[in-house]
Amino acid sequence: MDETVTDNTSPEVETDTGVEQAEDTNTETETPEQEYSLDDLLKMSREDYDEFDDEAQHKGMQPLSHWMKHVPADVRKHLANIRADYTRKTQSLSEERNALQAELTKEREQLAMERRSLYSGDMAKRTAELASDETKFDLFDEEGMQKEIQRQAAKMLNQMLKPAQEQLQVEHRKVELRRFADEHPEIKSDDYRMPIAKMLQDRPELRLEDAYFIVKAKVDSEKATSERAELEAQRSRRKQAFSKTSSGTASKPAGTPKFKNAWEAFQYHRDNGK
Repeated sequence: MDETVTDNTSPEVETDTGVEQAEDTNTETETPEQEYSLDDLLKMSREDYDEFDDEAQHKGMQPLSHWMKHVPADVRKHLANIRADYTRKTQSLSEERNALQAELTKEREQLAMERRSLYSGDMAKRTAELASDETKFDLFDEEGMQKEIQRQAAKMLNQMLKPAQEQLQVEHRKVELRRFADEHPEIKSDDYRMPIAKMLQDRPELRLEDAYFIVKAKVDSEKATSERAELEAQRSRRKQAFSKTSSGTASKPAGTPKFKNAWEAFQYHRDNGK
């Protein structure tokens, strides 16, 4: 009786245990889904994989397009996620860079406006007027003394502002020339560049813009003259060809024409003595 009980109990225990172990095994093999971003990829180093060296310059591999066809779909999905993450970061950086550039441009324009106002605005004009005033003031009169003091102060300030004003004029002129060159790109071609340089050397009183339009008028005139001459030459050639054809003295075409059949070839060679 004891042996029978023992035999009947053992299989049940083993069966239950086997079921429990299978369930535990299934639980342990389940892996949570994980998405890799560009930051995760950048965190990987040579300690993780030998190929991930900071100064890696691997060569001699098959192109990535080749391996994309052979790697598992999960690898392609991870690469797609990293690619999308890179695109988002790039767009974000581009937007931040554009915003920063716009802010810097705004600040530069503001500083340039304040600078122009300081060196060429109403205050600068008023200072120049006071400095150039040649009125004789009565220095024994209090009002006359104040005006003379203002004039001398204006002269000193005007003298201090003069170098900056001249530099501002030079910079403004450079901006004008760059804008003019952008609007008239042909000014950089040999047809314009050399004649303009010579004209400015011979006539220093001219501005670059004036020299450009003078040279442009000359270039356009020469071009129009050349085009008219070419048209006249074409008309003359056509007239001569028509005259020879109508008088029966048209020149024979160069080379041997193509024939549709042997009879046309025979007639051609017979008529032309060949």
